[in-house]
Amino acid sequence: MSTYENMLDRAIVINSLKSEDIFSAIAELTDALVAAGALAEDKRDEAKQAIVRREMSASTVMTDEIALPHGRTDVVDEFVCAIGLHKDGFAADAPDGQPTRVVILMLVPPAAGSGYTTFLGTISRTLMDDDKRAAMIAATDRDAVLSILRSK
Repeated sequence: MSTYENMLDRAIVINSLKSEDIFSAIAELTDALVAAGALAEDKRDEAKQAIVRREMSASTVMTDEIALPHGRTDVVDEFVCAIGLHKDGFAADAPDGQPTRVVILMLVPPAAGSGYTTFLGTISRTLMDDDKRAAMIAATDRDAVLSILRSK
């Protein structure tokens, strides 16, 4: 099984984000990681701060309704990922002016190797496919979302 597959296996999926901006989406997805036991509750604020610092230095909001907020932090020992889908989307100053509907939040330990960048590249390419992205947004459960991300 590839590193990409292993990372997807551990992903938390929220099919109905309620956030109305990228920073509240970061908070909502970080809270989901805590609720799922993927992130210690006492590390929540530090994790959010790492991602917000990265977001403030260079926005991770992309074209095609996608945002990939991420941060390196020692509050995690391994790669942690939360996938959030917003049916209507929210304004996030995307370069193409489109609302953001897919948010992939990642926390990465400082010593993480290249597996994380491989994951980032693979998931980005997958999400740029209009049909796959639309299917993900319409998906109603975690298995359906992960199946789409695994399709080649």
